[in-house]
Amino acid sequence: MKKNGKRDWFQDWSNDYDATLGRMRRHLRMLDLVTAASGVRDGDRVLDIGCGTGLLSLRFLKAANCTVVGIDKSAGMRACFRRKIRGTALERRVEVRNGDAARLDPDLGRFDVIASTVTLHHVKNKLPMIRSIRSRLKPGGRFVIGDVDLDTTGSLADPKRLGRILDFLREEWIAAMADAGPDGFRRMYDNGKKHVFNDGEYCVSFREWTALCRKAGFTGTRVVPVAKGSRFKVLRALRK
Repeated sequence: MKKNGKRDWFQDWSNDYDATLGRMRRHLRMLDLVTAASGVRDGDRVLDIGCGTGLLSLRFLKAANCTVVGIDKSAGMRACFRRKIRGTALERRVEVRNGDAARLDPDLGRFDVIASTVTLHHVKNKLPMIRSIRSRLKPGGRFVIGDVDLDTTGSLADPKRLGRILDFLREEWIAAMADAGPDGFRRMYDNGKKHVFNDGEYCVSFREWTALCRKAGFTGTRVVPVAKGSRFKVLRALRK
């Protein structure tokens, strides 16, 4: 997919993100689990990579008297997030800015918690990204990923790869219809088709995410499923 096309897709996705993923119970449970796994505390500084419309960031702000920097490449997503907090007491505890997981701005500073959900699989070169994230954590900092435990690597023409993806998408589309109705299903159907044809932006298994974190120097890695038998999982890794 061309870069401009990808950017336009995410811009459009921002218009109804909350009405789709924001209503899907499995996604909301994942956000809650990421927040709990982070161990966020009063006074912590949190980086939310791919913050979107703020669904995860708002949970951090509710869980503790922390501050959050949310980064996202989509201007539409950032605008939605800013509208949610405009004029509220949360506004002084949040900074929403343009940012790319693959190239974290050097002026971001360091954090107690860095978290991301269903975003980091879009980065092609994952190990350099994980190393960069580790370098932005304070000693004792926590890195938390929430994503789908699914290997979508390989050739776009590989039928076995397609089968793995379609097995997952069937579950996701049914859940979208149940939780978000026909409009939510239509959007998630479009989302699923996009991921089938991603070339290089691959989801990877949580076994691979764990290996990447260890190669990057993280310790104490732990993976927890969102629910029994769920493909959605959460990984927490520690920086000593």
